[in-house]
Amino acid sequence: MLRVLVVIETCVIVAGAVALTLPHRPAAEGPRAALRAPVEQPPPSGTQPAAHDEAGRTPAPKPLQRCFPGDTGASPPRPLAEVLDRSAERFDAGDFEGSLACAEEGTRTDPRSVEAHHDRGAALQELGRLDEARDAFARALALDPEDPETLAGAADLWINRLPPSTEHSETGLELARRGSHRVRRGHSERSLAARLALLEGQALNDLGRSREALARLEAAAATVVAGSADDQRVRYERAAALFELCRFEEARAGFLAVLAKNPDDAWAHHHLGLALERLGDEAGAEREFAAAQRLSPGDFKPPVLVPPSEFRALVDGEVARLPPLLVADLCRVRLETADLPELDDLTAEEPPLSPTILGLYRGAPLDDPGADPRDPRTIVVYRKNLGRAVASRDELVAQIRTTLLHELGHVRGEDDDALRARGLE
Repeated sequence: MLRVLVVIETCVIVAGAVALTLPHRPAAEGPRAALRAPVEQPPPSGTQPAAHDEAGRTPAPKPLQRCFPGDTGASPPRPLAEVLDRSAERFDAGDFEGSLACAEEGTRTDPRSVEAHHDRGAALQELGRLDEARDAFARALALDPEDPETLAGAADLWINRLPPSTEHSETGLELARRGSHRVRRGHSERSLAARLALLEGQALNDLGRSREALARLEAAAATVVAGSADDQRVRYERAAALFELCRFEEARAGFLAVLAKNPDDAWAHHHLGLALERLGDEAGAEREFAAAQRLSPGDFKPPVLVPPSEFRALVDGEVARLPPLLVADLCRVRLETADLPELDDLTAEEPPLSPTILGLYRGAPLDDPGADPRDPRTIVVYRKNLGRAVASRDELVAQIRTTLLHELGHVRGEDDDALRARGLE
């Protein structure tokens, strides 16, 4: 059975399974919002009105922030290299507004400076001005489509900063791959090569291609500077890939190594809990889940875990609300509930299915003429994975229904593209 994954907000749809993708980036790498706000367009014909304050007055324009505060409009222009060095210094010091001021001065000095547009994009990204950052990186890449530093910055924007989606991950992956092909392999480019390989691994993990991700993360681990921030990210992402590949003992060791360096990494605690749960250490798993919720309560809400009998009742309640044609189809397959997917089900595919799938359909479509009628057909929905995918009981009921409809689509022979077109993601 072909495995196709599509990242949509918090879910990945697998052929025959609905999989939950838990956001697994450490918080230091930037926000990963669930929805993207629409980009507002200016009025036509250049008639965009001026902004006004509460009293209806047009506010005075903000004074131009200068790269070198002592400079004035009458000061002679600084050399571009001096301005860009200052931009880099301010960026490294965490002064992103100051770095942006220098980068913008650089673009005024030389509008075709790739480095100036790159620095502007990097500063805007850190300031959360993501649409402007995307435009700045696009300008830099229009001037030099093969600049590895800019490709890395743009890939980071698409993979780690913009709202998660398949399209964003795929775009970031292509940018990182192009950068990896272009970067020199000498000692001076070692950290950049590692960063680009890390970005490839992150995007591939997001796309459910963890086997490929692991290969790129191994390459990153071989070149990353020990003890650097990227070193920690590589270790974390590698452990996440091992977890997705159902190599739970190796994933456990990987997350423990991350936590040995950074005991306050909430994401590593949460994923360690998932690995321990799969290894049968329920007490250890609960301890790690509690640590993640304590360290980052905004990211890790208490799961909506109802008792197994109540969960089955919720599933049966949603079955009773299905249209008659779908109920008729469901009468021809078994419907089961379970806490977590069986390892045999996950590893029946190559690469394995994600351990966080919400539901699974085993069997051939009902109208498959080549199917053996004696082969069982079964839909399974998973209590714990569903409980962690939602924030309220109402959301749980809604997600149960979506999972049932998705798996019934597979029962009827629909593929993931058809289900996505019907909104069953």
